[in-house]
Amino acid sequence: MQYLTLNNGFKVPVVGMGANTFGKVNHDFYGVLDYDTKELIWAYENGYSLIDTAIVYRNETVIAKSIKDAHLNRTDVIVTSKIPTKELTLEDDAKIEKMIQSSIDIFGGYVDIYLIHHPSTHEINLRVWKALESHYLKGHFKAIGVSNFSKEQLDYIMKHANVKPMMNQIESNPANWQHELVSYCKAHEIVPVAWGPLDPVPNKDILTTIGNQYGKTWAQVLLRYQVQKGVIVIPKSHNKLRQFENINIFDFTLSLEDIRKIEE
Repeated sequence: MQYLTLNNGFKVPVVGMGANTFGKVNHDFYGVLDYDTKELIWAYENGYSLIDTAIVYRNETVIAKSIKDAHLNRTDVIVTSKIPTKELTLEDDAKIEKMIQSSIDIFGGYVDIYLIHHPSTHEINLRVWKALESHYLKGHFKAIGVSNFSKEQLDYIMKHANVKPMMNQIESNPANWQHELVSYCKAHEIVPVAWGPLDPVPNKDILTTIGNQYGKTWAQVLLRYQVQKGVIVIPKSHNKLRQFENINIFDFTLSLEDIRKIEE
């Protein structure tokens, strides 16, 4: 596994597991929780140590249970969770605190990485950010950041923050690379994290042809491309073999010509 170092020195694996449908009936995002941790245990067996969840996924407790079911120490797994901003107002400090404390309690007194899930107004973004800063300085988070933030929204946070965001989790795939935003984040020492890195993929034929050179799948090529560009990826799979393939991307390097074809 390779790691990227955040601007506070915390090291994060460059491949993690998206978990928004884990522990749910029929793997339905809106499905009832069944607390089945089998597929998460497969992920740990396959070498994953970064697991991405969120309050709105409703399965933080499933992730916490999976760590115990796998007989792992809490420190063996880097958990990312996220706080929603939907319907928050500037008078919702108590609600913000309640959500944050719930996540902290579920994961045994701390969450490794905690993000603002979606941007709201500048004022509400900052209000939530100040709460994250407070808990970070108390040691309840090892890193804090944002998700789905634009350059302008990041600028506002950085202008008013005491702690710079360490991550920005964004959509990044062949249908929406967001090269400009990725470059902006890297220039400001904010690590970009790609959610949905394997969907949609309109250039699958090109990726497959490139992969054939290395004995790799189109998905492995796509994930390797983003990792080489300095982006953390969090693909999701409930299939044990696919999980292994998605993390088995460190034994080849894409050429400049490969990269040109991928970006065409």
